[in-house]
Amino acid sequence: MRYGIIGAMPVEIEKIKQNMTIEKETVLHEIHFYEGSYEGRQIVLVTCGVGKVNAGHTAQLLIDKFAVDKVINVGVAGGIQPDVHVGDVVIGVSSTTYDVGPSIMGRYFPFVSNYEYDPEVIEAAKAACESITDRSWKYVVRPTITGDMFITDSMLKEKLLSPFPDAACIDMEAQAMAQIARIYGVPIANIRSISDNADDEATNTYKENEAIAAEIAGTVLLETLKRLPA
Repeated sequence: MRYGIIGAMPVEIEKIKQNMTIEKETVLHEIHFYEGSYEGRQIVLVTCGVGKVNAGHTAQLLIDKFAVDKVINVGVAGGIQPDVHVGDVVIGVSSTTYDVGPSIMGRYFPFVSNYEYDPEVIEAAKAACESITDRSWKYVVRPTITGDMFITDSMLKEKLLSPFPDAACIDMEAQAMAQIARIYGVPIANIRSISDNADDEATNTYKENEAIAAEIAGTVLLETLKRLPA
């Protein structure tokens, strides 16, 4: 098995990069891909940059050029439910977009309004979280949503996100990666840690907690890999 791991920003992949054995670095279209291994698992690690276009483009390169068997998106996200707090981990079960709208997405290629994540990775991530006994955070297994905005307004958050009452967090990349993975027939998963609450205080909260949340997500990802087939 070969696992493609994507984070939007360098801080989101730093934990994995520090712990894996890097055997080769390839640069395609100014994007750096690190091929190597961790605990006997073959990995291709990459930073895509923020936003859906960057995410989709990089996911396609990862699948097309490096022939990965699964894609795992790892990083930070904004919490959008009262019971999801900064530092908590969200293991995604599915993803859709709030800025295009599920009904529109379902009417056009690839005719999918909601993208489901890989059950094997979900179960491995749950076991990984349970194995971290000294954690100060909790984990939830819920849908996530994606859009090309960093939300810093509580009223806007309520207006945009109220149609998605089951979603635990919001990000700017995951659905785009899932769409590309679906087109290519490659399983994908999403593991995020909460960096802010997508509210009026989001900018300051994010700055204070970005590195901590990224560390938590990276730790869970490494423990998850140990529980996936080599």
